[in-house]
Amino acid sequence: MTAPSTLDEGLADRLRDRLEAGPGGRSLHPIGIGRILIGPGALDRLADEVAAVSSGPIVLLEDATPMLRLGTDLKAAVEKHLGGFADVRREVLTGRDGQLHADDGTLAVARAAVEGAGCVVSVGSGTLTDIAKDACNHRGGTPLVAVQTAVSVNGFSDDMAVILRDGVKRTVPSSWVTTLLIDTEIIRDAPEAMNQAGVGELLAMFTAPADWHLAALVGLDGSYSAGVVDLFRREGDRLLTIAGGVGRRDGDALDELARLMTASGIALGVAGRTAPLSGMEHTVSHMLDMSAGHTGTPVGLHGAQVGVAAVVAAALWERMIATLSAQSLRHVVVVPSVEDLERRVKGAFSDVDPSGTMGAECWSDYAKKLDAWAGAQPSVGELSEQWDDAVSAVRRVLVSPEEMVTALHAAGAPVRFRDLDPPVDPDRARWAVANCHLMRDRFTIADLAFFTGNWNDGDVDEVLDRVADLGGGL
Repeated sequence: MTAPSTLDEGLADRLRDRLEAGPGGRSLHPIGIGRILIGPGALDRLADEVAAVSSGPIVLLEDATPMLRLGTDLKAAVEKHLGGFADVRREVLTGRDGQLHADDGTLAVARAAVEGAGCVVSVGSGTLTDIAKDACNHRGGTPLVAVQTAVSVNGFSDDMAVILRDGVKRTVPSSWVTTLLIDTEIIRDAPEAMNQAGVGELLAMFTAPADWHLAALVGLDGSYSAGVVDLFRREGDRLLTIAGGVGRRDGDALDELARLMTASGIALGVAGRTAPLSGMEHTVSHMLDMSAGHTGTPVGLHGAQVGVAAVVAAALWERMIATLSAQSLRHVVVVPSVEDLERRVKGAFSDVDPSGTMGAECWSDYAKKLDAWAGAQPSVGELSEQWDDAVSAVRRVLVSPEEMVTALHAAGAPVRFRDLDPPVDPDRARWAVANCHLMRDRFTIADLAFFTGNWNDGDVDEVLDRVADLGGGL
C-alpha cells in the first residue's frame, strides 16, 4: 500500500482552464467551487481554510457515523482543528431509524442550525454534505468547507442536492462548497465498501454521457456539451486500470479516484444538471432506493448500485446499436397514448406504494418526457438518417460490459444485484431495470428501447441474460 506524496491544490484551476480551452456548450455555468485540496494531510489545513472564508460563528454539521483518520476518531480531530475559534456550534444529524435522509424534516433541522453562521463545516457522507449544501444555499450562500470522508459519490463537488420528495429522489439546486478537503488518509480509513462504491459510481461515465448525447440527438435535451463531458471523460479510462488499486486501498489509486470523482461532480455543476453522469444506470439505482424506502428495507450504497446497473445499461446500449443498425429507426418509433402511459407509470409503482403518491410524482415528470417525445419526431426522423454517425459519436464514451465487470471484480465491488448490501432479490432488481425509464423526465437508452418496441419482457430478459453470462445482473 502506498500513499501519494504531495498535496494537490490546483485541480479546480486546471479544470477551469480545460473548460475555457475546450469546445463550448450552451448554458454552461462557471466552476463555482473555490478551492480543492487533495492528498495526505489536507485536514491539517482546515483551520486556515475556515479562517479565510468565515465572518462569524462556525457551525459544524456531522452525521452520527463513527469515522477514522489514521486509526483515530476523525470527528474529534475536526473539532480539535477548530479549537482556536471562539464560537463553534456542533449539530449532529441522525435522521429516522438511524438512517440519514435528505427529507423535509432533516433539511429543516439543518437550515435552522446554520442560521447566523459565518461558515459551515460539514463532516460526513454524501447525503450529509448535500444537506449542508442545501442549508447554506437556503441561508443565502453561507461559506461551506466540506471534509470529504470517502470517495463514494460525486455529490461533494457539485452544486446540487439529492432530496426525497414524496418518497422519490429528486435533484435540486444547492450551493457549491467553498473549499473541499479530500485527505487521502481519511479516504484510506473509510470502509472498504465506500471506496469500492466510488468505482461503481464512476462507471456511469461510460454510459450516462451516451444517454445525454442521445437525448440531444432526439431533440429532448439541448444542454449537451462535449466540453463538459471532457472534464471527466478525458482521463476516464484510467478508472479501469486503478480499480484493483482501490480494492487494495493503494494511496495512489485512491488519490486518482478522488480526482476523477471530483472532476465528475464539477462537470455536473457546470452543466447545471446531473445528466452528464446520470443516465439509465442511475434511474435503476433510484428505483431500488424508492422501493427500499417504502418497504422499510435499508437503502444500499448508491455507487455500488450504480456500478451493477451500469453494466446492464452498457449491455442495452450494445444491443440497441446492433438492433437499430439493421433497421430504420424512423419506421419502428412509436408514440404511445397519454392514457396508456399514465396507467403504465402509475401501475409500475402501485405495489411499492399502494397510496399512489409515488406513482403520481413519477407520472408528473414522465408526462413531460412523453409530451416532448411526441413533439420531437422531426428530430427522430433526422436521427434515423444519421444513425451510423450517432453510433460513432457515442462509441467514443462507451466501454463494453465486459470491461466494466472486470473493473468491478478488480475493485472487489459488487457485480450482481444479489451481491449488494443489503442484497436485492431478483424480482425487485428486474422490476427496477424493466421500469427505470418511467420514474422521471430524463431520456436514456431505455426510453429509446421502449419507444422502438425493444423493451418488452423478452427484451429485458435477454439483456439480463447477456449480463449474467458475464457474471453480473440479477
